Amino acid sequence: MVKPNIQHTQLAINFLNQYHPLSPKIRTKIEKELFQISYKKGQHIFGQGERCTALYFILQGVVVGYTLLNNRRLTTFICAEGDAVSSISGMYGEKPSGESILVLEDVLLLGLKVETIVDLLNTSIEMNIIIRKILEGFYKAAHERSNMVRLGTARDKYNYYASVAPQLINRVPAEYIADYLDINCKTLERILKKYAKTNDVQLARERCKLIENFLVREEGFKQQGLTIAKLSEELSIPVHQLSSLINATYKKSFNTFINSYRVIHVRTQLQNYHKWKHLKIEGLGAESGFSSRSVFFAKFKEHTGSSPVEYLKSLQQSSPDF
Repeated sequence: MVKPNIQHTQLAINFLNQYHPLSPKIRTKIEKELFQISYKKGQHIFGQGERCTALYFILQGVVVGYTLLNNRRLTTFICAEGDAVSSISGMYGEKPSGESILVLEDVLLLGLKVETIVDLLNTSIEMNIIIRKILEGFYKAAHERSNMVRLGTARDKYNYYASVAPQLINRVPAEYIADYLDINCKTLERILKKYAKTNDVQLARERCKLIENFLVREEGFKQQGLTIAKLSEELSIPVHQLSSLINATYKKSFNTFINSYRVIHVRTQLQNYHKWKHLKIEGLGAESGFSSRSVFFAKFKEHTGSSPVEYLKSLQQSSPDF
């Protein structure tokens, strides 16, 4: 285990901030306690019956969670970059885990020890909110899987999974996807052969990378007046195909999809007062790509439940020295 660099630490902080803003005090504690660790393909982060020692943020790689029951493997989740993983049944290390987490690709993780999490839960309201929402995410994913395996045919199940996790299709062995979807592996292999002929899944994955590179690395969302036609031209993807890809993959309309990146950026800026104190809040909205104050305030409240001003006040109240 090593101390993570600043960039990796910021990714973990951003992950937590998306659930609830961290006060400077709690943020400092988390930054101090975070550690970095890696595992090779085929290793277990922990096994069924062992105690979970940390909550992990995946920086790179793919892992799968599974339970063995009567010598049968039941795959319960598949996670990759940007996800958090832990034992669902023993998240706080108070009892043995009911599942194992296996590494499918070499992974790089950031960890926060369960002792630190328990301490924060006992002293921080904001951490209670964050952990509750993370757990809600775990259970929502479990509920979604439960619904997915009840879909009609094996093809129906796979089509659904391909639409919600296109970035994993070519990275996860068929046996785990089949197990996760509760379908016969040979049946899935036949389906995959048909998909391979058209290469649709691979193309969707490559296009998702283009979209995310433009929005995350290049911060393309900051362009005021960004339309789907302009993004189509920028990425050389036909408009109708780009629209279908965004709807199927991200479950959002184009405008909602772009505005979500803008809101996340504004929230991060609001938490770093020294970087924008020379601007008005409206200036942050314009810098993030919003075309007007009214649109900025409306979309920010739509995504967060509060206006930018209310959000800033909550930050100031949580930290008198803000």
